[in-house]
Amino acid sequence: MTGKISRRRFAGGVAGAAALARTALAFEWKGTRQWIGPEFWPNPLPAWRVEDGVVVALAGQNRTLHSLTNQGAADLEMRVEVMAPKDAASWAGFRFGARGKLDDYRHALILSDQWIDAAIGGDGRLRLDGKVGEERVALDGWVELALTVRGGTVELTAGNARVSASLPAGRSRGNLALLAGAAEAQTSDQWRFRNWRVSGVETHPGQTFGPILWSQYTLSRGVLKLSAQFPPLGAGDSKTAVLEVRSGAGWKKIGDSPIEALSRTAAFRVEKWKASRDTAYRVVYRWQGKDYEWAGTIRREPKTPLRVAVMSCDNGYAFPMPTLVKNVAARNPGLLYFAGDQIYEGYGGFGFAREPESLAMLDYLRKYFQFGWTWRELLRDRPSVVIPDDHDVFQGNIWGQGGRKIPKGREAGFTYGGYVQTADWVNAVQRTQCAHLPDPVDPAPVEQGIEVYFTDLLYGGVQFAILEDRKFKTGPESVFGKERPQDLKALDAEGAELLGKRQEEFLRRWSRSKDAPLKAVLSQTILCKVTTHSGPELRPSRIDLDCGGWPQSGRRRALQACREAQPVMMHGDQHVGALVRHGIDDWEDGPLAFMVPGTANGFPRAWWPDGSETGRHLDGFGHRMTVMGVANPDKGSNTIPRASIHPEELAHRKGSGFGIVTFDAKARVVTFAMWRYKDGQFPGFPQTVRLKQGTGSIVE
Repeated sequence: MTGKISRRRFAGGVAGAAALARTALAFEWKGTRQWIGPEFWPNPLPAWRVEDGVVVALAGQNRTLHSLTNQGAADLEMRVEVMAPKDAASWAGFRFGARGKLDDYRHALILSDQWIDAAIGGDGRLRLDGKVGEERVALDGWVELALTVRGGTVELTAGNARVSASLPAGRSRGNLALLAGAAEAQTSDQWRFRNWRVSGVETHPGQTFGPILWSQYTLSRGVLKLSAQFPPLGAGDSKTAVLEVRSGAGWKKIGDSPIEALSRTAAFRVEKWKASRDTAYRVVYRWQGKDYEWAGTIRREPKTPLRVAVMSCDNGYAFPMPTLVKNVAARNPGLLYFAGDQIYEGYGGFGFAREPESLAMLDYLRKYFQFGWTWRELLRDRPSVVIPDDHDVFQGNIWGQGGRKIPKGREAGFTYGGYVQTADWVNAVQRTQCAHLPDPVDPAPVEQGIEVYFTDLLYGGVQFAILEDRKFKTGPESVFGKERPQDLKALDAEGAELLGKRQEEFLRRWSRSKDAPLKAVLSQTILCKVTTHSGPELRPSRIDLDCGGWPQSGRRRALQACREAQPVMMHGDQHVGALVRHGIDDWEDGPLAFMVPGTANGFPRAWWPDGSETGRHLDGFGHRMTVMGVANPDKGSNTIPRASIHPEELAHRKGSGFGIVTFDAKARVVTFAMWRYKDGQFPGFPQTVRLKQGTGSIVE
């Protein structure tokens, strides 16, 4: 809704409990823009828009506009006016009783598996739950559809046409939506909607989303960086957001920021921040004549210990992961780290769009909005590090090759090296995820003008190096051609890069600095291959050039660059959790590496070596690694059909979860916890490591 909800009575309006609307709620839209408003969720975002106060939808499979603040009750009434396109082979009307396996209205927005449709077709005939009426309604202008659910019967009318059906008790409970449906995935049919009214519904005014969607922040060396995410606003809407902090009984403005056009982000930078106290803040934005705010707390910087939650790889089928989010919150982390694959190309359904750039960005944003919706209650009051991985930039794998463009026809497998999407699009994705990170330590962009974000974060007695282990990595095809060598020595191609010279130099400087007693490296993937089986059938796999174990010399240079600091390294990406001690020249002479499973694992991988899972192993590249603990999926979980099981149970059995790393800088003790999705820790965890003063070596 944009602006207001007007309240008027339907004939025969339903009375009920306090949660039921006794009067009709009429949604009145204003203006022209892509985003419908804070009370609605469109499926998908690019298919719905407001045009001069009328909602316009491109018809296709499951094209719906959900009401966020209203859900259906036992008795229900809805009305809407629709205008059909000429010669439409599609239909428009209502979807109600939309529910999914997970009892959460947000889950039902995206992953509903039951619903009832009530619509009028382009032929003028009414359709109700698979039943088609005989009468035809003239479609030469606006037509009002009226839906009534009462006493176990549902009825749809338009003019003199009428169709009805019996309805099982409780079947109308669930999400309510407008529908622009078709047999094809998408069509060019544009249906128009106005004057949507509902009555007899459960109302939840707090279930809005926007126009300030959420915020992310970091605090380091007295500098606060905070970004706020916005939806696609209209041309006439304000393009400025304001940041305020609590001052006495009121609020004090400390900055404003333009809302960047492509990423729809506002980014704030505040120097001389007092990190010794909690500070309430709010982002303020005026829209449609009303002031909106998103509020939170910039926490005082903890002295010790610092508890870091580590997450990655959300495949989307358990959205919004309420059990896992609750379990993360119960650990009360002081810092959140999202190591990549916050979204996947298939996230939220409807495939994905690569071009044009504006459409591809809308498609990315609708996916990333789900990430923010999942985590925003934790993000609002604690710092976070968020870095994109391959799927975040719509690539199944990525070897960034210093930012170059992958030529047309070379995208298959992405092994040539480079980026498929435009540079402006990649930069916008990075802004949505990384705009709140400390300033880059070496800000010069790479090829095509793609920006970098690798940087240093000092917080809670730990100095973090935040790396980009994809952007500079060499594409295998650029050094091997189409045929990959089988010999390990030949596989270590001369000149092939992992982190690249700029990041290696940064790591050397960072490693020598004495700014904190403990150090940690954050990057997308682990610098070895701690998986033995992969793919839908979990077949043995020895070599994976996408992992951080290749190229071998690049991996060696990276570990040597930070050897002096012996940091704790933290990663995601591989869908398997592990605690590993790297070997460089000998066993156990390199850093510790902690890799977490996905929060909702998709592509199956496992660590099932011959013999013991723990102890000394050589990976497929010949790297020494001492496996101290591992978090595997349940055997057989890769064959479970998603439709046959509760999504959170599936995530649990597929080995999904998160990590908690607790840094006690004063005692030089680090504890690694590996939590399963639903409850408990993986076998072999937690583990506590005490570090020798000055070297980071394990002493117990």
